[in-house]
Amino acid sequence: MATSVPRLVGRGETLVRGYAALVKLGRVIAATGVRMRTTAVAVFALALAVAAAGVVVVILLEESLDRSVTESARSTGRQVAIQLVREGARDLSASDVASTGDTEAVTQVLDARGKPIASDPAIVGHPPLTTARPAVGHEVIETLPLGLNGDSDDYRVVSQEVNGPGGPFTVISARSLEPVTEASTRLTLLLGLIAVPLLAIAGFAVYRAVGSALRPVERMRRTVAEISTRDLTARVPLPPGGDEVHRLAVTLNEMLGRLASAQAAQRRFVADASHELRSPLSTISTALDVSGRHPESTGDLVPVIGRETARLRELVDDLLMLARTDDTTDRPQRTEVDLDDIVRAEAERLRGESTLDVEVRAGPAKVHGSEAQLRRAVRNLVDNARGHARTRIRVSSAVRGDLAVVEVSDDGPGVGPADRERIFERFVRLDASRQRGHGGTGLGLPIVAGIAA
Repeated sequence: MATSVPRLVGRGETLVRGYAALVKLGRVIAATGVRMRTTAVAVFALALAVAAAGVVVVILLEESLDRSVTESARSTGRQVAIQLVREGARDLSASDVASTGDTEAVTQVLDARGKPIASDPAIVGHPPLTTARPAVGHEVIETLPLGLNGDSDDYRVVSQEVNGPGGPFTVISARSLEPVTEASTRLTLLLGLIAVPLLAIAGFAVYRAVGSALRPVERMRRTVAEISTRDLTARVPLPPGGDEVHRLAVTLNEMLGRLASAQAAQRRFVADASHELRSPLSTISTALDVSGRHPESTGDLVPVIGRETARLRELVDDLLMLARTDDTTDRPQRTEVDLDDIVRAEAERLRGESTLDVEVRAGPAKVHGSEAQLRRAVRNLVDNARGHARTRIRVSSAVRGDLAVVEVSDDGPGVGPADRERIFERFVRLDASRQRGHGGTGLGLPIVAGIAA
Protein backbone atom coordinates (compact mmCIF):
# COMPACT_ATOMS: atom_id res chain seq x y z
CA MET A 1 0.00 0.00 0.00
CA ALA A 2 2.95 2.31 0.58
CA THR A 3 3.74 2.39 -3.14
CA SER A 4 0.16 3.24 -4.16
CA VAL A 5 0.60 6.97 -3.51
CA PRO A 6 3.60 7.53 -5.83
CA ARG A 7 1.95 5.34 -8.47
CA LEU A 8 -1.25 7.34 -8.21
CA VAL A 9 0.69 10.62 -8.43
CA GLY A 10 2.45 9.41 -11.55
CA ARG A 11 -0.77 8.31 -13.18
CA GLY A 12 -2.41 11.59 -12.15
CA GLU A 13 0.34 13.58 -13.87
CA THR A 14 -0.11 11.47 -16.99
CA LEU A 15 -3.86 12.12 -16.93
CA VAL A 16 -3.29 15.87 -16.50
CA ARG A 17 -0.94 15.97 -19.48
CA GLY A 18 -3.41 13.96 -21.55
CA TYR A 19 -6.26 16.24 -20.52
CA ALA A 20 -4.22 19.32 -21.51
CA ALA A 21 -3.55 17.79 -24.91
CA LEU A 22 -7.24 17.04 -25.38
CA VAL A 23 -8.14 20.64 -24.43
CA LYS A 24 -5.75 21.96 -27.08
CA LEU A 25 -7.27 19.59 -29.61
CA GLY A 26 -10.73 20.75 -28.55
CA ARG A 27 -9.80 24.38 -29.26
CA VAL A 28 -8.73 23.44 -32.75
CA ILE A 29 -11.93 21.46 -33.37
CA ALA A 30 -14.06 24.34 -32.03
CA ALA A 31 -13.31 26.24 -35.24
CA THR A 32 -14.91 23.48 -37.36
CA GLY A 33 -18.56 22.69 -38.06
CA VAL A 34 -21.27 21.50 -35.69
CA ARG A 35 -20.94 17.93 -36.91
CA MET A 36 -17.22 17.73 -36.11
CA ARG A 37 -17.60 19.59 -32.82
CA THR A 38 -20.38 17.28 -31.66
CA THR A 39 -18.36 14.21 -32.62
CA ALA A 40 -15.28 15.57 -30.85
CA VAL A 41 -17.24 16.34 -27.68
CA ALA A 42 -18.81 12.86 -27.66
CA VAL A 43 -15.45 11.14 -28.22
CA PHE A 44 -13.81 13.37 -25.64
CA ALA A 45 -16.47 12.58 -23.03
CA LEU A 46 -16.26 8.85 -23.80
CA ALA A 47 -12.45 8.99 -23.60
CA LEU A 48 -12.66 10.64 -20.19
CA ALA A 49 -15.14 8.01 -19.01
CA VAL A 50 -12.99 5.15 -20.32
CA ALA A 51 -9.84 6.69 -18.80
CA ALA A 52 -11.53 7.19 -15.43
CA ALA A 53 -12.88 3.64 -15.46
CA GLY A 54 -9.46 2.30 -16.47
CA VAL A 55 -7.71 4.18 -13.68
CA VAL A 56 -10.20 2.85 -11.13
CA VAL A 57 -9.78 -0.75 -12.39
CA VAL A 58 -5.97 -0.51 -12.38
CA ILE A 59 -5.92 1.02 -8.89
CA LEU A 60 -8.23 -1.68 -7.53
CA LEU A 61 -6.07 -4.38 -9.13
CA GLU A 62 -2.87 -2.88 -7.72
CA GLU A 63 -4.38 -2.60 -4.25
CA SER A 64 -5.53 -6.21 -4.40
CA LEU A 65 -2.16 -7.50 -5.61
CA ASP A 66 -0.34 -5.27 -3.13
CA ARG A 67 -2.30 -6.73 -0.22
CA SER A 68 -1.65 -10.22 -1.58
CA VAL A 69 2.13 -9.63 -1.72
CA THR A 70 2.15 -8.22 1.82
CA GLU A 71 0.14 -11.13 3.16
CA SER A 72 2.41 -13.65 1.40
CA ALA A 73 5.55 -12.05 2.89
CA ARG A 74 3.95 -11.97 6.32
CA SER A 75 2.91 -15.62 6.08
CA THR A 76 6.41 -16.75 5.05
CA GLY A 77 8.02 -14.85 7.92
CA ARG A 78 5.48 -16.21 10.36
CA GLN A 79 6.38 -19.83 9.56
CA VAL A 80 10.04 -19.13 10.31
CA ALA A 81 9.10 -17.16 13.45
CA ILE A 82 7.05 -20.09 14.82
CA GLN A 83 10.05 -22.41 14.45
CA LEU A 84 12.33 -19.89 16.17
CA VAL A 85 9.94 -19.52 19.10
CA ARG A 86 9.86 -23.29 19.59
CA GLU A 87 13.43 -24.37 18.87
CA GLY A 88 15.53 -21.22 18.50
CA ALA A 89 18.14 -20.90 15.78
CA ARG A 90 20.16 -23.98 16.74
CA ASP A 91 18.58 -26.34 14.22
CA LEU A 92 17.66 -23.61 11.70
CA SER A 93 18.95 -24.53 8.23
CA ALA A 94 19.00 -22.79 4.88
CA SER A 95 16.13 -24.94 3.68
CA ASP A 96 13.97 -23.61 6.52
CA VAL A 97 14.24 -20.07 5.20
CA ALA A 98 14.41 -20.89 1.51
CA SER A 99 11.53 -19.46 -0.50
CA THR A 100 11.43 -19.66 -4.28
CA GLY A 101 15.14 -20.10 -4.83
CA ASP A 102 15.50 -16.71 -6.55
CA THR A 103 15.40 -13.09 -5.48
CA GLU A 104 11.65 -12.66 -6.07
CA ALA A 105 10.94 -13.85 -2.50
CA VAL A 106 13.70 -14.04 0.13
CA THR A 107 13.83 -14.55 3.90
CA GLN A 108 16.53 -13.58 6.39
CA VAL A 109 16.95 -14.18 10.14
CA LEU A 110 19.00 -11.81 12.31
CA ASP A 111 20.31 -12.44 15.84
CA ALA A 112 20.12 -10.03 18.73
CA ARG A 113 23.13 -8.09 17.40
CA GLY A 114 21.52 -7.67 13.98
CA LYS A 115 23.77 -10.09 12.14
CA PRO A 116 22.32 -12.60 9.64
CA ILE A 117 22.34 -16.12 11.06
CA ALA A 118 20.20 -17.72 8.35
CA SER A 119 19.39 -16.50 4.85
CA ASP A 120 17.67 -17.61 1.70
CA PRO A 121 20.23 -19.30 -0.57
CA ALA A 122 19.77 -16.48 -3.09
CA ILE A 123 21.06 -13.84 -0.60
CA VAL A 124 23.65 -15.76 1.43
CA GLY A 125 26.31 -13.30 2.55
CA HIS A 126 24.04 -10.30 1.93
CA PRO A 127 23.92 -7.71 4.72
CA PRO A 128 20.66 -7.20 6.62
CA LEU A 129 17.83 -6.34 4.25
CA THR A 130 16.49 -3.58 6.55
CA THR A 131 17.51 -1.66 9.63
CA ALA A 132 14.06 -1.94 11.18
CA ARG A 133 13.99 -3.65 14.57
CA PRO A 134 10.41 -3.93 15.80
CA ALA A 135 9.47 -4.73 19.38
CA VAL A 136 8.82 -8.36 20.28
CA GLY A 137 5.43 -9.43 19.01
CA HIS A 138 5.23 -6.56 16.53
CA GLU A 139 6.05 -6.14 12.86
CA VAL A 140 7.20 -3.40 10.51
CA ILE A 141 6.06 -3.26 6.86
CA GLU A 142 8.24 -1.33 4.41
CA THR A 143 8.70 -0.88 0.69
CA LEU A 144 12.39 -0.79 -0.17
CA PRO A 145 14.61 -1.09 -3.27
CA LEU A 146 16.88 -3.90 -2.05
CA GLY A 147 19.14 -3.92 -5.11
CA LEU A 148 19.33 -7.72 -5.26
CA ASN A 149 21.15 -8.98 -8.36
CA GLY A 150 21.77 -5.39 -9.35
CA ASP A 151 18.11 -4.57 -10.09
CA SER A 152 16.18 -1.62 -8.66
CA ASP A 153 12.85 -3.34 -8.07
CA ASP A 154 10.83 -2.45 -5.00
CA TYR A 155 10.22 -5.13 -2.39
CA ARG A 156 7.60 -5.47 0.27
CA VAL A 157 9.62 -6.10 3.43
CA VAL A 158 7.91 -7.45 6.56
CA SER A 159 10.08 -7.49 9.74
CA GLN A 160 8.94 -9.48 12.83
CA GLU A 161 10.65 -9.67 16.24
CA VAL A 162 10.27 -12.95 18.17
CA ASN A 163 11.66 -14.46 21.38
CA GLY A 164 12.98 -17.98 21.44
CA PRO A 165 15.82 -20.08 22.81
CA GLY A 166 19.01 -18.04 22.23
CA GLY A 167 16.88 -15.06 21.09
CA PRO A 168 15.54 -12.53 20.46
CA PHE A 169 15.52 -12.89 16.66
CA THR A 170 14.41 -10.67 13.78
CA VAL A 171 12.69 -12.43 10.89
CA ILE A 172 12.76 -10.46 7.65
CA SER A 173 10.62 -11.63 4.73
CA ALA A 174 10.69 -9.75 1.44
CA ARG A 175 8.75 -10.22 -1.77
CA SER A 176 9.28 -8.35 -5.05
CA LEU A 177 6.58 -5.94 -6.23
CA GLU A 178 7.59 -6.41 -9.87
CA PRO A 179 4.63 -8.77 -10.57
CA VAL A 180 2.27 -6.04 -9.34
CA THR A 181 3.83 -3.47 -11.67
CA GLU A 182 3.81 -5.89 -14.61
CA ALA A 183 0.18 -6.81 -14.05
CA SER A 184 -0.96 -3.16 -13.85
CA THR A 185 1.12 -2.27 -16.91
CA ARG A 186 -0.35 -5.10 -18.95
CA LEU A 187 -3.85 -4.21 -17.86
CA THR A 188 -3.25 -0.56 -18.76
CA LEU A 189 -2.01 -1.54 -22.22
CA LEU A 190 -4.95 -3.89 -22.69
CA LEU A 191 -7.44 -1.20 -21.73
CA GLY A 192 -5.70 1.23 -24.07
CA LEU A 193 -5.87 -1.24 -26.95
CA ILE A 194 -9.57 -1.79 -26.26
CA ALA A 195 -10.27 1.95 -25.92
CA VAL A 196 -8.78 2.92 -29.30
CA PRO A 197 -11.22 0.92 -31.51
CA LEU A 198 -14.05 1.69 -29.09
CA LEU A 199 -13.47 5.44 -29.45
CA ALA A 200 -13.08 5.09 -33.23
CA ILE A 201 -16.38 3.19 -33.53
CA ALA A 202 -18.14 5.66 -31.22
CA GLY A 203 -16.75 8.65 -33.14
CA PHE A 204 -17.83 7.19 -36.48
CA ALA A 205 -21.31 6.40 -35.15
CA VAL A 206 -21.76 9.88 -33.68
CA TYR A 207 -20.43 11.53 -36.84
CA ARG A 208 -22.89 9.62 -39.02
CA ALA A 209 -25.77 10.16 -36.60
CA VAL A 210 -25.16 13.91 -36.34
CA GLY A 211 -24.79 14.13 -40.11
CA SER A 212 -28.11 12.36 -40.55
CA ALA A 213 -29.75 14.68 -37.99
CA LEU A 214 -28.32 17.81 -39.63
CA ARG A 215 -29.18 16.80 -43.19
CA PRO A 216 -32.69 18.34 -42.98
CA VAL A 217 -31.14 21.50 -41.50
CA GLU A 218 -28.76 21.74 -44.46
CA ARG A 219 -31.70 21.37 -46.83
CA MET A 220 -33.52 24.13 -44.98
CA ARG A 221 -30.42 26.33 -45.16
CA ARG A 222 -30.16 25.87 -48.92
CA THR A 223 -33.86 26.62 -49.35
CA VAL A 224 -33.67 29.78 -47.25
CA ALA A 225 -30.51 30.87 -49.10
CA GLU A 226 -32.38 30.58 -52.42
CA ILE A 227 -35.33 32.67 -51.23
CA SER A 228 -35.04 36.22 -52.51
CA THR A 229 -36.63 39.36 -51.12
CA ARG A 230 -38.76 39.58 -54.28
CA ASP A 231 -40.38 36.19 -53.78
CA LEU A 232 -41.17 34.96 -50.28
CA THR A 233 -43.61 32.27 -51.34
CA ALA A 234 -41.12 29.37 -51.06
CA ARG A 235 -41.19 27.27 -47.88
CA VAL A 236 -38.62 24.95 -46.33
CA PRO A 237 -39.36 21.20 -46.50
CA LEU A 238 -40.75 19.70 -43.31
CA PRO A 239 -38.72 16.70 -42.06
CA PRO A 240 -40.69 13.73 -40.72
CA GLY A 241 -41.37 13.40 -37.01
CA GLY A 242 -42.07 15.99 -34.37
CA ASP A 243 -38.54 16.59 -33.12
CA GLU A 244 -36.65 19.87 -32.73
CA VAL A 245 -35.63 19.99 -36.40
CA HIS A 246 -39.28 19.59 -37.48
CA ARG A 247 -40.31 22.38 -35.11
CA LEU A 248 -37.49 24.54 -36.49
CA ALA A 249 -38.81 24.02 -40.02
CA VAL A 250 -42.34 24.93 -38.89
CA THR A 251 -41.01 28.07 -37.19
CA LEU A 252 -39.04 29.06 -40.30
CA ASN A 253 -42.12 28.64 -42.48
CA GLU A 254 -44.17 30.71 -40.05
CA MET A 255 -41.48 33.39 -40.11
CA LEU A 256 -41.43 33.34 -43.92
CA GLY A 257 -45.20 33.68 -43.88
CA ARG A 258 -44.99 36.70 -41.59
CA LEU A 259 -42.28 38.24 -43.78
CA ALA A 260 -44.38 37.67 -46.88
CA SER A 261 -47.40 39.23 -45.20
CA ALA A 262 -45.34 42.19 -43.98
CA GLN A 263 -43.82 42.61 -47.43
CA ALA A 264 -47.25 42.57 -49.05
CA ALA A 265 -48.54 45.07 -46.49
CA GLN A 266 -45.52 47.28 -47.09
CA ARG A 267 -46.03 47.18 -50.84
CA ARG A 268 -49.72 48.05 -50.43
CA PHE A 269 -48.81 50.84 -48.05
CA VAL A 270 -46.22 52.29 -50.42
CA ALA A 271 -48.64 52.05 -53.34
CA ASP A 272 -51.49 53.66 -51.40
CA ALA A 273 -49.23 56.34 -49.92
CA SER A 274 -47.82 57.25 -53.32
CA HIS A 275 -51.36 57.45 -54.71
CA GLU A 276 -52.60 59.58 -51.82
CA LEU A 277 -49.60 61.91 -52.06
CA ARG A 278 -49.84 62.16 -55.85
CA SER A 279 -53.42 63.51 -55.72
CA PRO A 280 -52.79 66.72 -53.69
CA LEU A 281 -49.42 67.27 -55.38
CA SER A 282 -51.10 67.01 -58.77
CA THR A 283 -53.80 69.48 -57.73
CA ILE A 284 -51.22 71.95 -56.40
CA SER A 285 -49.07 71.55 -59.52
CA THR A 286 -52.08 72.11 -61.79
CA ALA A 287 -53.16 75.18 -59.82
CA LEU A 288 -49.67 76.68 -60.04
CA ASP A 289 -49.54 75.98 -63.77
CA VAL A 290 -52.91 77.67 -64.30
CA SER A 291 -51.81 80.59 -62.15
CA GLY A 292 -48.68 80.98 -64.25
CA ARG A 293 -50.65 80.98 -67.50
CA HIS A 294 -53.52 83.14 -66.19
CA PRO A 295 -52.25 85.42 -63.41
CA GLU A 296 -55.66 87.02 -63.05
CA SER A 297 -57.02 83.72 -61.63
CA THR A 298 -54.45 83.47 -58.86
CA GLY A 299 -56.88 84.77 -56.24
CA ASP A 300 -59.34 82.01 -57.00
CA LEU A 301 -56.66 79.30 -56.87
CA VAL A 302 -55.12 80.28 -53.52
CA PRO A 303 -57.87 78.56 -51.44
CA VAL A 304 -57.46 75.40 -53.54
CA ILE A 305 -53.70 75.38 -53.02
CA GLY A 306 -54.11 76.07 -49.31
CA ARG A 307 -56.68 73.28 -48.90
CA GLU A 308 -54.52 70.74 -50.76
CA THR A 309 -51.41 71.83 -48.87
CA ALA A 310 -53.21 71.33 -45.57
CA ARG A 311 -54.39 67.94 -46.77
CA LEU A 312 -50.83 67.05 -47.83
CA ARG A 313 -49.46 68.18 -44.45
CA GLU A 314 -52.09 66.10 -42.66
CA LEU A 315 -51.21 63.06 -44.76
CA VAL A 316 -47.48 63.44 -44.07
CA ASP A 317 -48.12 63.87 -40.34
CA ASP A 318 -50.27 60.73 -40.34
CA LEU A 319 -47.62 58.75 -42.19
CA LEU A 320 -44.94 59.88 -39.74
CA MET A 321 -47.16 58.93 -36.80
CA LEU A 322 -47.78 55.49 -38.31
CA ALA A 323 -44.05 55.02 -38.86
CA ARG A 324 -43.43 55.96 -35.23
CA THR A 325 -46.00 53.47 -33.93
CA ASP A 326 -44.49 50.76 -36.16
CA ASP A 327 -40.98 51.43 -34.86
CA THR A 328 -40.45 49.09 -31.91
CA THR A 329 -37.25 50.97 -30.96
CA ASP A 330 -39.11 54.26 -30.52
CA ARG A 331 -39.52 55.00 -26.82
CA PRO A 332 -41.62 58.14 -26.27
CA GLN A 333 -41.56 59.69 -22.83
CA ARG A 334 -44.10 57.98 -20.61
CA THR A 335 -45.89 59.65 -17.71
CA GLU A 336 -49.06 59.15 -15.72
CA VAL A 337 -51.90 60.33 -17.94
CA ASP A 338 -55.48 61.13 -16.90
CA LEU A 339 -57.61 59.83 -19.75
CA ASP A 340 -60.70 61.49 -18.32
CA ASP A 341 -59.02 64.92 -18.70
CA ILE A 342 -58.24 64.16 -22.35
CA VAL A 343 -61.82 62.98 -22.94
CA ARG A 344 -63.27 66.19 -21.47
CA ALA A 345 -60.83 68.40 -23.46
CA GLU A 346 -61.65 66.70 -26.77
CA ALA A 347 -65.37 66.90 -26.05
CA GLU A 348 -65.10 70.65 -25.41
CA ARG A 349 -63.11 71.08 -28.64
CA LEU A 350 -65.80 69.21 -30.57
CA ARG A 351 -68.56 71.36 -29.05
CA GLY A 352 -66.73 74.49 -30.17
CA GLU A 353 -66.18 73.21 -33.74
CA SER A 354 -69.57 71.61 -34.50
CA THR A 355 -73.26 71.83 -33.77
CA LEU A 356 -73.52 68.20 -32.68
CA ASP A 357 -74.89 67.22 -29.30
CA VAL A 358 -71.82 65.97 -27.32
CA GLU A 359 -72.42 63.81 -24.24
CA VAL A 360 -69.47 63.29 -21.86
CA ARG A 361 -69.14 60.53 -19.26
CA ALA A 362 -65.55 60.99 -18.06
CA GLY A 363 -64.95 58.54 -15.26
CA PRO A 364 -61.48 58.59 -13.56
CA ALA A 365 -58.97 56.53 -15.57
CA LYS A 366 -55.21 56.76 -15.24
CA VAL A 367 -52.65 55.05 -17.47
CA HIS A 368 -48.89 55.18 -17.90
CA GLY A 369 -48.05 56.28 -21.42
CA SER A 370 -47.34 59.09 -23.86
CA GLU A 371 -49.82 61.92 -23.29
CA ALA A 372 -49.32 63.33 -26.80
CA GLN A 373 -50.00 59.99 -28.48
CA LEU A 374 -53.00 59.21 -26.29
CA ARG A 375 -54.45 62.66 -26.99
CA ARG A 376 -53.92 62.01 -30.72
CA ALA A 377 -55.72 58.66 -30.46
CA VAL A 378 -58.77 60.15 -28.69
CA ARG A 379 -58.86 63.07 -31.15
CA ASN A 380 -58.83 60.71 -34.13
CA LEU A 381 -61.71 58.75 -32.65
CA VAL A 382 -63.70 61.92 -32.00
CA ASP A 383 -63.01 63.31 -35.49
CA ASN A 384 -64.00 59.99 -37.04
CA ALA A 385 -67.28 60.02 -35.10
CA ARG A 386 -67.96 63.63 -36.13
CA GLY A 387 -67.64 62.64 -39.78
CA HIS A 388 -70.35 59.98 -39.44
CA ALA A 389 -72.69 61.25 -36.69
CA ARG A 390 -76.13 62.62 -37.51
CA THR A 391 -76.89 64.65 -34.38
CA ARG A 392 -75.18 63.14 -31.32
CA ILE A 393 -71.78 61.86 -30.11
CA ARG A 394 -71.00 60.28 -26.74
CA VAL A 395 -67.46 60.20 -25.29
CA SER A 396 -66.67 58.27 -22.10
CA SER A 397 -63.77 56.95 -20.02
CA ALA A 398 -63.83 54.29 -17.30
CA VAL A 399 -61.85 51.53 -15.61
CA ARG A 400 -62.93 47.92 -16.14
CA GLY A 401 -60.85 45.46 -14.18
CA ASP A 402 -57.21 46.06 -15.16
CA LEU A 403 -58.12 48.03 -18.29
CA ALA A 404 -58.66 51.73 -18.89
CA VAL A 405 -61.39 52.10 -21.53
CA VAL A 406 -62.20 55.07 -23.77
CA GLU A 407 -65.38 54.81 -25.87
CA VAL A 408 -66.52 57.14 -28.64
CA SER A 409 -69.91 56.41 -30.23
CA ASP A 410 -72.25 58.26 -32.57
CA ASP A 411 -75.73 57.88 -33.99
CA GLY A 412 -74.50 57.45 -37.55
CA PRO A 413 -75.04 54.40 -39.79
CA GLY A 414 -72.38 52.35 -37.96
CA VAL A 415 -69.95 49.77 -39.34
CA GLY A 416 -71.03 46.40 -40.66
CA PRO A 417 -69.59 43.23 -39.05
CA ALA A 418 -67.59 42.42 -42.18
CA ASP A 419 -65.77 45.78 -42.02
CA ARG A 420 -65.05 46.04 -38.29
CA GLU A 421 -61.54 44.67 -38.68
CA ARG A 422 -60.88 46.19 -42.09
CA ILE A 423 -61.44 49.80 -40.99
CA PHE A 424 -58.22 49.59 -38.96
CA GLU A 425 -56.20 48.84 -42.09
CA ARG A 426 -54.32 51.71 -43.68
CA PHE A 427 -55.96 53.84 -46.40
CA VAL A 428 -59.22 51.94 -46.02
CA ARG A 429 -62.34 54.04 -46.50
CA LEU A 430 -65.73 52.40 -46.59
CA ASP A 431 -67.95 52.89 -49.63
CA ALA A 432 -70.12 55.36 -47.76
CA SER A 433 -67.07 57.43 -46.88
CA ARG A 434 -65.32 57.80 -50.20
CA GLN A 435 -65.70 61.56 -50.27
CA ARG A 436 -62.51 63.32 -49.24
CA GLY A 437 -64.23 65.60 -46.87
CA HIS A 438 -65.98 62.73 -45.22
CA GLY A 439 -63.57 59.85 -45.29
CA GLY A 440 -60.24 61.61 -44.66
CA THR A 441 -57.01 59.89 -45.54
CA GLY A 442 -57.96 56.50 -44.20
CA LEU A 443 -55.15 56.65 -41.61
CA GLY A 444 -56.99 57.92 -38.55
CA LEU A 445 -58.16 54.59 -37.15
CA PRO A 446 -54.89 52.74 -38.01
CA ILE A 447 -53.08 55.41 -35.99
CA VAL A 448 -55.44 54.77 -33.06
CA ALA A 449 -54.78 51.03 -33.31
CA GLY A 450 -51.02 51.61 -33.46
CA ILE A 451 -51.01 53.88 -30.40
CA ALA A 452 -53.22 51.49 -28.44
CA ALA A 453 -50.97 48.57 -29.32
